[in-house]
Amino acid sequence: MFGSLDTVPELLKNYQYKTGEKHKFLGDYYRLMIEESATTGVIINNYNMVLNVQDVSSLSHKEFVLDMWYREQAREVFVEAMAAAIVKAAPYQIRFPDLKIYRLDNRWGACSPKSQRVILNLELIKTPKECIEYIALHEMLHFRFPNHNLSFYGALGTLMSDWKEREDML
Repeated sequence: MFGSLDTVPELLKNYQYKTGEKHKFLGDYYRLMIEESATTGVIINNYNMVLNVQDVSSLSHKEFVLDMWYREQAREVFVEAMAAAIVKAAPYQIRFPDLKIYRLDNRWGACSPKSQRVILNLELIKTPKECIEYIALHEMLHFRFPNHNLSFYGALGTLMSDWKEREDML
């Protein structure tokens, strides 16, 4: 079905967490390097993603450490994108919502105006920042325009003229 690992959607990849695998972060692929270390974490060094773990033989440990790192990065990048979206959407007087980060199966984000909450898909951290900015603004505009109608797309087009190109990158 898919010609190579690069063409398989991120959610469908069956990672083994071995040195040499390619993992995405902010739209770029990085070569995973597994290193045994007393302290766990991830370091980006050029196009290498160095995964420091205590037990190099434990698949679940490596997966957990990388997942926690992605979550830390997502929190930082997503909050920044949401803040920028609020500034862009200032004419619509949108307040900063409660932000939740989950893995979602079939959407990049969700908005609940009633509970003042935005949910962003953790997998967004693997896409370019331009895509994250688009999804943040898209979800923020739902506080003013609950439906995908002409008013919603008019506001989106006014605030981000290249939104369609960003959407197509996803």
